[in-house]
Amino acid sequence: MIDNGVVIEKAIRRIADDYDLDIVTVENAIKNSDTPLDLDEMVSEGIFCFRGPNDNVKYDNASICLSSKILSNPGVAKSIISVICDRIRKWDHEDINVLLSLLKKVITIMELNPDAYPGLRSCSIDPEELPSEKIPEDIEDRCWAMDKKGMCLVGIDANRIVHIDDIRRELPEKGN
Repeated sequence: MIDNGVVIEKAIRRIADDYDLDIVTVENAIKNSDTPLDLDEMVSEGIFCFRGPNDNVKYDNASICLSSKILSNPGVAKSIISVICDRIRKWDHEDINVLLSLLKKVITIMELNPDAYPGLRSCSIDPEELPSEKIPEDIEDRCWAMDKKGMCLVGIDANRIVHIDDIRRELPEKGN
């Protein structure tokens, strides 16, 4: 017999841990969602996820399914994305890995809600205006953001980190 309460609690804790939120923030996102959630019904619909060699694994697997369903709710997504986007805007420029991690988190939730969030601009983040140290002119067309140590967020999807010196080594020689 599955205990819905255990699955729900684990799913909420999983979301809080994965997105660096406190449990109250996640619970409020669920409770205040524009689109109401029936968590007990959602657990029942995902009963196929309740598999594994022991109860602990079964509950963990079920909580993974439920957490994805919760984050797929547009109202919950809106609330949690708002918190993460605020963190992106307030990024302190110290470690580009923090910015990349925040971007990955917000994109993961957006991908679960593609109609509501077709891109970063839909949550008031302009990819071309990410918080950053001043990017030197010679690399500005190759870098999305840079931290205080010269580590740069690069790539077509802003998903790689490269030091400014390595970017400059790849630049074509002037005059050629």
